[in-house]
Parts: sequence; C-alpha cells; structure tokens
Amino acid sequence: MHIESITYARPMSRTYVLDAPVFIYGVHVSGTMYTVPEVTRELKSSQATVVLQEFLKEGMKIEEPLKKAVDVVTEKAKSTGDHLRLSQADIDLLAKALEVNGTLVTDDYSVQNVAARLGIETQPIQQARIKRVLKWRRRCVGCGRLYETEAICPVCGSEVRVKPVKR
Repeated sequence: MHIESITYARPMSRTYVLDAPVFIYGVHVSGTMYTVPEVTRELKSSQATVVLQEFLKEGMKIEEPLKKAVDVVTEKAKSTGDHLRLSQADIDLLAKALEVNGTLVTDDYSVQNVAARLGIETQPIQQARIKRVLKWRRRCVGCGRLYETEAICPVCGSEVRVKPVKR
C-alpha cells in the first residue's frame, strides 16, 4: 500500500499556570503560560527575576484572576480546611488555573489538594505529587476540642494546630 501524504495533527498547546518555584528553579515550560502578580512579588532572588523576565519574553502573561474564580476557590478551600494553609498567591493561582482551564505547575501540597477538589490538573516540579486529598481542621493538642480560628485553646490554654481529618 502506498501512502502519498500523511497529515499530522498539530499538538494542542497546553495552558500552564506557574507558581514561584518554576522561576526559582528555572524550570522549562512551553505552551501558553500565566502567573499572577502575587507570585511575582514572592520572587526575592535576582536569578528568579531573570527567569521571570525570560518567561515574559516567551509570551507569559501576568494577570489577576477573576473575582468570581477567587470566590469559588476560597469557598472550596474553606470546605477542605485548606484556607488555613493557603496564601493569597496560592488562592490567586488556583483561581487563574480554574479560569483558563490550565494545568497548575506547583510543588505546594495544599494547592494540589484544593486543585484536586476543583478538578484542576497539577504538575509537580521537584516534589512528589500528593498521594491523597486531605481535609483539615483546627484541633487543640491538649483537650482535643475543635476550633475555627483560635491559636490557643480558651478551655485548657494549649496550642491549637491544623491537623488532617482521619478517614
């Protein structure tokens, strides 16, 4: 059988939302790329700033997420207890990934945890991917009471820590 021409479909360009370690470690990413202003403010080293500039030359966009997406992420993070562990940069990254239907490139386990609950694909950088999705709550290390916001137990005076809920 003779084939006169073969047409190959062009691979679809993937969309990535990049967390700070991408710039800190100088990880190569190709495709449509986004990050959020809060992440750029986290970059302290001149090397990370140089890498950021290179990504900008390659067409990466720095954009705030839509408020609607931030609200969805915040509510999901509250439902899992991860809001106790996420920074504003983390929330904004998740919101942007949700908004652009992108893959979130991050090593942050709390970010990966919420991403899994939101159906956002993640790509770890240097750490292993999360093994299971967790739910978190605040528990007194002394008496075991549960709290929403306290750092010190008002009943026994012990420290209140964020702990995963056991299955």
